[in-house]
Amino acid sequence: MKAVVISGLIIDLSDNIIPFLDKETDVFVHTWDFDENLKWVNKLKRYKKYCNSLKIIIEPEKFKLKLFSYVYSTYKAVNSIEDIDKYEYIIKFKPNLDAIRIQYKYNLRGFFNKAKIQSRPLLNNIKKEECIYGSIYYRTLDERMFTGYPYGFKKIFKLPYEKFYKKMVDINSNFIEKYGDYEGSLFWTELIESSGLTLIQDLNLKLPNNKNFNKKLYE
Repeated sequence: MKAVVISGLIIDLSDNIIPFLDKETDVFVHTWDFDENLKWVNKLKRYKKYCNSLKIIIEPEKFKLKLFSYVYSTYKAVNSIEDIDKYEYIIKFKPNLDAIRIQYKYNLRGFFNKAKIQSRPLLNNIKKEECIYGSIYYRTLDERMFTGYPYGFKKIFKLPYEKFYKKMVDINSNFIEKYGDYEGSLFWTELIESSGLTLIQDLNLKLPNNKNFNKKLYE
């Protein structure tokens, strides 16, 4: 079985999630409680027929900072998975990717073996489970969609909330001090790598732009 994690705003949810769903898939969602977003949550509920189970947590908005809101939402969605180790792998999915179908083919073992051969001996002491797989652009991960084993998701997100929140604040403060304004992908990359994980290029994943129909709500 696999788990799909959806977090943040559900606005502009696309049917491109359907190919990721089947009766061997459980979906875990955390999102925010305001009228425009809840309309799209109702659309999401219709996808329950495509998967084994759909669990949705809706919470009042908690942070003014968009980055913290998104990261915290992912934290909550992952922590709603009661038996995370029963899944073969986990996909973190962003619902507003602007494509009819997202180019994705699960092959984490293949991606790891390719990277291990190409970078020998740098990965000799690292296991495939100790990696996160996604699109990497100059040392940073495109956080909108990535895949990993339960071990990796536990290392990032299965922490007491106070410890996770402090980690968010510390990473953000360090980057503001160093760069001023910065792209969120730097934050996600540091969050993952500081958890003792390695980033591996997903050779099949091609991510489109986000939909801009409700752009003001994402800013």
